[in-house]
Amino acid sequence: MKISKRIASIAFALVFSLSAFLAVPSLNAEAKTKSAASGVTIAAALIQGTDVVVTTSGASSSEDGLYHLVASDANQTAPAGVDVAQATAASGATFSVPLGKGTASTMLFKKFTVCVMKGGALSPVSNSMYITNPEGCATYACARMDYGKKGILPALDVATFNKNQPRDLGCQQVQLTLPLSWISNGGGSYSYNGKIYHFETARLSGYDNAIRKYNGMGCQVTLIIVVDQAAQTEFINPYSYDGLGLHNYYGLNASTTEGVDILSAAAAFLGNRYSGHGFGQVDNYIIGNEVNAWGDWNYMNCGSLEAFTQQYTNAFRVMYNGIKSENATANVYVCTDQQWARAGAANYYAGKSFLTQFNSMIKAEGNVDWRLATHAYMTPLTSATPWAASSSLTHSQSSPYISLQNIDVVTDFMCQSDMLSPTGAVRTVKLSEQGYTSLSGEDLQAAAVVYAYLVAMNNSHIDGMILSREKDDPGEIAQGLANGLCNVDGSKKMSYTFYQNCADPNVVAQASAIAGVDLNTRITPR
Repeated sequence: MKISKRIASIAFALVFSLSAFLAVPSLNAEAKTKSAASGVTIAAALIQGTDVVVTTSGASSSEDGLYHLVASDANQTAPAGVDVAQATAASGATFSVPLGKGTASTMLFKKFTVCVMKGGALSPVSNSMYITNPEGCATYACARMDYGKKGILPALDVATFNKNQPRDLGCQQVQLTLPLSWISNGGGSYSYNGKIYHFETARLSGYDNAIRKYNGMGCQVTLIIVVDQAAQTEFINPYSYDGLGLHNYYGLNASTTEGVDILSAAAAFLGNRYSGHGFGQVDNYIIGNEVNAWGDWNYMNCGSLEAFTQQYTNAFRVMYNGIKSENATANVYVCTDQQWARAGAANYYAGKSFLTQFNSMIKAEGNVDWRLATHAYMTPLTSATPWAASSSLTHSQSSPYISLQNIDVVTDFMCQSDMLSPTGAVRTVKLSEQGYTSLSGEDLQAAAVVYAYLVAMNNSHIDGMILSREKDDPGEIAQGLANGLCNVDGSKKMSYTFYQNCADPNVVAQASAIAGVDLNTRITPR
């Protein structure tokens, strides 16, 4: 999402809590833990029935002859946490701990570390690992609505919403954004893990209606979860405090105990609510928006790529476990923009560098089936010729930018052995936002949307393409982007008919004639 479209927020007083900052684990502390850890390796932490079973290999001496399994929150570094189980200090020790889903003593969001007694105090001697199969305790396992890749970012004003245009366009996917302010400080009462959260449900009724309606059209729904300024303070990462009021969205808070708790509850609340039992079904969740563009769309002033990614990864892990523990079949995505290998700057990290770091951190503490949502916008954004050659768009991993023209750069990156899912599968990529302006001509926009569809359909690693957008946004038009298939007044552009019939060979031929090149020759199949 490139153009500023702030969610209207209410003013609130923010207290800078020293205790909140002290609760943020430093990278030095993490590094010390890793350097101290030796001898024992946690091989797995899995839900088995009503327990969590932690298996290990290797051995280390202990003054009391025992291994101590310490369960820590995302914002803690062992030995901080709770000593939840002990085993004889011997090679191949196994621990079994009650999962306690929904209770104050739940292990669902904990990371486990083996510690030994040394000098009268516990000291870590292993890696740390989270539960990697939260779906093992899921309340629901919805039959996914994987009907096709063609998608649209729908307009939610009443007049447009009532036209049912996603169905008319033949779309199989739609995407909505949920700012966490919409559930913050509400009148509802949600009990989770021994605490009561006052999540708003009345404000969600509009989302409920929309999700149910799109499901009824045969559209799979993706929900983007973002933190806006009006969200409860506990949702907002402390590293975001210095930028409040200046940016679009902010970092999720897994840096304090309060933050971990409320994220856990919110993830479970949404995962449960939208599991197809009355409120509609959401199959896909995107955690944050263009998070590598941290200065604009996920503001956290952490000072380095490593620190930033660790903060995001901790929050992603909490959200992943919360969602998957309610709907086993939901897919959970990390989101990046089109800046691929471009040198980092003051307000963003290169997408490739961020994903490399994110994947490494996830794998280090228990690999899970995360997916990638990326925005393959044009460079510049006002360009409507995605098939045109550009020095900024190459088929090399050093390409500064990615777009639909060279999206194979991203899917090739995801095919690397180090990037594969825990089952050895290539993680799918959702093209969750891209669009083309009609200000250079409705004919070029029409050809562009056909080309985008052809690229998505010819890449087996892409699981969806969300075109931005159904109707023009006045704020975007002011910045040179009339990306809608319909004008502000609701009248249809040429691109509407072209997208509606984009699989028709005759329409593809018309689009190629507009582009002045056979569009099929500008596709790199994968």
